[in-house]
Amino acid sequence: MKKGVVLFIILFFLTPAYSADHCLEVARRLWALQNQIVAKSFRQLPPGAWAQYASNIKAVYLGQQVSPRTGMKLHVIEFTGGPTGQIWYQLTPKDIPYQGETLRFWTLEPMEAYILMGHRASYISKRILETYMRMSGNRWSTILEEGTILSPPNCDEVPEIRETTFVLASGKKVKATVIRSQENGAKLYCSPDVPFGWIKVKHSDGTTGAAPLMDFGFSGARAKISRKMAAEAQPIVFPASPLRGPAKR
Repeated sequence: MKKGVVLFIILFFLTPAYSADHCLEVARRLWALQNQIVAKSFRQLPPGAWAQYASNIKAVYLGQQVSPRTGMKLHVIEFTGGPTGQIWYQLTPKDIPYQGETLRFWTLEPMEAYILMGHRASYISKRILETYMRMSGNRWSTILEEGTILSPPNCDEVPEIRETTFVLASGKKVKATVIRSQENGAKLYCSPDVPFGWIKVKHSDGTTGAAPLMDFGFSGARAKISRKMAAEAQPIVFPASPLRGPAKR
């Protein structure tokens, strides 16, 4: 799974130089944007929806499926273009009290994953996913990572937020929100009108971040890791460590 840029909105940009009313207004706007992306770009996607990114990376939504491990009904996304893998996740609400109101943010929580190795799939548990993220300092999937939401906000900067029409390499036009950091000038482009919400990041030096969106569609894509392969997947077991003892499944 390739490392990208965190998609979900993080409330670290509200400043005391503005009134409490303005602070709440900015928080509401970003709250609404995140919830729109989770609703339209994940929850309401039809199975077979897809997004094509640079470097031949492709993400496909496979609908809700019952986990062969836990019996939970989870949303499934498959990634190809590097190692082929699936992330199975649930929608998790976070209720944030702020200035007498409660804002409910919907976030995405990875619960398990499968990686294609040759003609077989291997299973990765939530515990191993969390261990990987903690030890490596990376995120398993930054698109799916739960957003860190601070309450009250750490008021250090105010982002510039505007709407635009973005033209993809495929020629498709998308209504997008641009969030520009006042600290470093980087711009995040996102939209609830495309699968998974991600368009691109543009750095302050004008270069584009990893894996910008190239094209998308809402039908026709198929999984490479079948349900049968997931059901038959063997868990990945890390070698024993003299400091930790035998690896646990």
